[in-house]
Amino acid sequence: MAGSAVADVCQTTGTLTEAVGTVLVDSGQGFANASVGASLKGGDVVSVHGAGSAVVDFGSDRTVMVPGSTTTALQVPGCGLAMDSSTGLAIGAVAIGGGIAAAVALSDNGSGNGFIFPVSP
Repeated sequence: MAGSAVADVCQTTGTLTEAVGTVLVDSGQGFANASVGASLKGGDVVSVHGAGSAVVDFGSDRTVMVPGSTTTALQVPGCGLAMDSSTGLAIGAVAIGGGIAAAVALSDNGSGNGFIFPVSP
């Protein structure tokens, strides 16, 4: 998947298709009551108070369900992990692997103690 296609997926807006109980949304202006049909995007915070739930539909069978008594920042399904069709590698996994390798390399300061993470004296 090309980089621009990943960016397109991440910019997709969703629609609140189900709001059972008290559902609030913060799109950067503070929490406000949410109603079915509201347009939401990745990064918006959805809060369901008590028993209830909320469902956000981003199209193409990509939905996010927020259960009762939960507050979560929306992440668009398919955003943040992309499959490179030419190599078959998951780009997100490669980035994570690189981060782990860097942490190991930086933490092994030649002390010879065999620990991956630094140990305080």
